[in-house]
Amino acid sequence: MQFFGQYTTEFNEEFLVESYLYFNKEGEDDLTIEELEQLIKNQKLKKKNIAGTIFMYNPYYYPIGYDEKKSLASQDFDFDAGFHHLKIEREITMFRASIKGYEGQLVEIRTLFNLNIKKIDVSEILVSLNDDTEMLNTNQFTKFHKESNYIDLNNFKINGKFVFFAWGHKINRSEFINIYNYAKSIYDKCIQMQKKIAFVFRKSTQEEYARVHFQFLHPLDGSKLQYRMPDALEKVFSTHPPLPSAFNDIK
Repeated sequence: MQFFGQYTTEFNEEFLVESYLYFNKEGEDDLTIEELEQLIKNQKLKKKNIAGTIFMYNPYYYPIGYDEKKSLASQDFDFDAGFHHLKIEREITMFRASIKGYEGQLVEIRTLFNLNIKKIDVSEILVSLNDDTEMLNTNQFTKFHKESNYIDLNNFKINGKFVFFAWGHKINRSEFINIYNYAKSIYDKCIQMQKKIAFVFRKSTQEEYARVHFQFLHPLDGSKLQYRMPDALEKVFSTHPPLPSAFNDIK
């Protein structure tokens, strides 16, 4: 499996605005950047080559050869609007082990917010995101660059037959209502587009609770029972298209 991404920088922040997993066929040489670009150069090809979408909260991925402890800008990274080979680690490693049967195809990685940082769920950032999402359909300025960080809900398209949601537990309706409404709009549009929806939910709270509260477990959600997550992911992707599956958090 290979991982590709495209970065931009605005307002001294760095964003991962587009990324894909490619599942190599047995014996196939690694895909080049040019070959990747040919697979997605227009909507017709995207429809043909993208099997589905994994939807997470925000990215924290770096190109091969760059230090994650430093900004890309401080390492003279060229924000050239081109794609780069990304490191395969953390949850991407778990997806590589779990997702089978998509050889020769792409799975797109989408995120609620494109801000490429390790810890997005601190109060200051969440308050800014909550304020920003209230203004997305207005002409007002947002703190984080509107086009780079947020999904244009008026022109939202998603490729492939399925969407696997893995937003984790960061969406708090009572505290950040605008983020909740933003997430709900995205989820509802995926339903309207008749995508097959998949996610991992806690067995103790059940599937319907997860759908209402958008509590779709992230592969690395902290838990004393974390070792059970690979089994849940494997169940999700054991069918084509994938289906919701329970994470056994009941001892």
